[in-house]
Amino acid sequence: MWVASAYPVYLTIPLTLGIYIPLSIIFTLPVDYVSHNTQSTAEIAWFGLPDTVILYIWKSNYWITFILTWIILPMVLEFYRSGHHDTYSKVKDAIRENLKFQVIMISVSLVGLIYLLIEVGLNLNHLKLMIIAISHVYSLILATWLMGHGLTSIPRNKWIQGSVVNDLNHHYLKLPKLVDELEDIRITFREDVLKVVVLKQNYTSESIEDFKYRDWILNLYDSVPGEIREQVEKQYLHENTVIDRDQLNDQFMTNLNSSFNSDLNRLIGYQSEFNRIISKILRLEDVLNSVSSRELVFRVDNHRVLWSPRFNFIYWYYIRPISNKIAATVLGLASLVILQSEFFHSTKISLMNVFVYSTDIHNHSLVQFAISCTTFSYMLFAALNSLTQLKIFNMYHLVPRNSDPVSACWYAMYIARLTIPLSYNFITLFVSRESIFEKWYGQSVHLTGLFNLLNNWIPRLILVPVLLAMFHVYDKVKKRLGFGDFYDSWILFDEDDGQDNGDDLNKRSDLVIVEAKRIVSRELSRRQMQLRPFHLAGGSTDNISTLNPADVNYERRRQEFNNSLANRIDSSPEEEPVYYNGTLNAAPLDNGIWGRISNTVGGFFDRGNRNRSTQRPYRDEPLDDFDYDNDANENIVL
Repeated sequence: MWVASAYPVYLTIPLTLGIYIPLSIIFTLPVDYVSHNTQSTAEIAWFGLPDTVILYIWKSNYWITFILTWIILPMVLEFYRSGHHDTYSKVKDAIRENLKFQVIMISVSLVGLIYLLIEVGLNLNHLKLMIIAISHVYSLILATWLMGHGLTSIPRNKWIQGSVVNDLNHHYLKLPKLVDELEDIRITFREDVLKVVVLKQNYTSESIEDFKYRDWILNLYDSVPGEIREQVEKQYLHENTVIDRDQLNDQFMTNLNSSFNSDLNRLIGYQSEFNRIISKILRLEDVLNSVSSRELVFRVDNHRVLWSPRFNFIYWYYIRPISNKIAATVLGLASLVILQSEFFHSTKISLMNVFVYSTDIHNHSLVQFAISCTTFSYMLFAALNSLTQLKIFNMYHLVPRNSDPVSACWYAMYIARLTIPLSYNFITLFVSRESIFEKWYGQSVHLTGLFNLLNNWIPRLILVPVLLAMFHVYDKVKKRLGFGDFYDSWILFDEDDGQDNGDDLNKRSDLVIVEAKRIVSRELSRRQMQLRPFHLAGGSTDNISTLNPADVNYERRRQEFNNSLANRIDSSPEEEPVYYNGTLNAAPLDNGIWGRISNTVGGFFDRGNRNRSTQRPYRDEPLDDFDYDNDANENIVL
């Protein structure tokens, strides 16, 4: 497994630059724009910079980003993705893969070269500008598409978090599918581990002299997590799995190494996501369970107590949900302003232009700077939020403080690639673009008619991903075509017209929620068994080897019995959970004026409940024939 602090220097430096440049532009762009578009004679406090310094910063940021995203980070990514064992072979593999990519890009660029040759003639300066323009158009399309989804999904997710019940059900609905994916990758990884165990048992003995794959096999064996290693070694003792020595060659070991590392990284990513969702569900369940006592102490995160259990309950049940709904409303309005300004960019009716220049804001440089920083930060964060949720065939996973180098390079590469086009996109929201950035970069991308047309219309196409996300077109199209998972959206099921379909949707949601509760109960029981081991007269489960055979047998049967209880839901009439329209029946927050406002505004953000007009109690049903894998739950395709 990889830890951020364990990255070598040649990986740490590119990753740091790939993250630092986007953060620096949040301040560089507003300083540049405000200093050239304010009526105030006073410089921005603490941020006044000469034009030459600003130009140098822009050139440095652009060319560092260009080299990072097109040369360095792709090379490092392929270096770590390579299945070879020695450094020299990894470097050769990385160069070969990147040459293939560059040949493809050059082939595509030939179309632009032919166009420039016909339109304006071709010289060295035009060639440089064409490279900048083509890179700009590609990144601008990607940035606009991702930003459109982020501007839609962020307010929606905040609105869902404004209700403890809705937020809990939202995580319930994601859990069973995630568990299936986690189990699938575990099975795949165990197959790789079994090959490694077979190789280790047969070809690493000291009696075998000068076997060149011995160190390679031992390194793979040491990388296997201890729990999985023990399980697979027991499996190996009962199976007749053989790998002939004739099969062992460079190609076999390279493929095994590549598959092993890829599956291990995916397993770590899925396990991290599973632990994160389980923790959120347990926390939200504790909040609902504390309604009667009005005192909240978390079962898992006992340290998350604010002042007192009483205030902890008030914060998690009242303050936090209300704050999220207020934030959702504010962010929703901000998204509408940005979307309208994108569609009418560079015109006087752009709301951002009206807000800044039709008021007295542009006469106060510090206020204009703060508004510009806030707006541009939200635009950048919306794009990055969509990017981090994007799944490319489930190959890349971000794990807090434990991301693998391949995923870290991929995300850093595209984070850096989005920043310059988003900076250009921001200044187009205003009629006046006077800035150092516009004089240098803006003139580079305004080559001729076609590129100008693309620059003018690509920002307006942001409405396409917004409308597709709002009306769940992706879900419906992918359900018809049978496509797989690409994006984790805020809603997990398709919406079909008709009351019957709505009832079927409600029932499926109820079934998934019941299955999710079983998974949570089983996981909580497992964690409690680890934290509080059972002690016997003859010994302790802390050291099972000290127990006599009878105690060991008793302990095993007791654990099996507890696991069977965890897999069932208590069916007693007094405690059986009741679900209405896919949601857990719980005490409401407030039926006063806030409840009426919530029901009114929530119609826009929570379209998932539109078809749920008939309240229908649900009781636990058998889940043996239920298949929740076919639910399309994504909202983006690149």
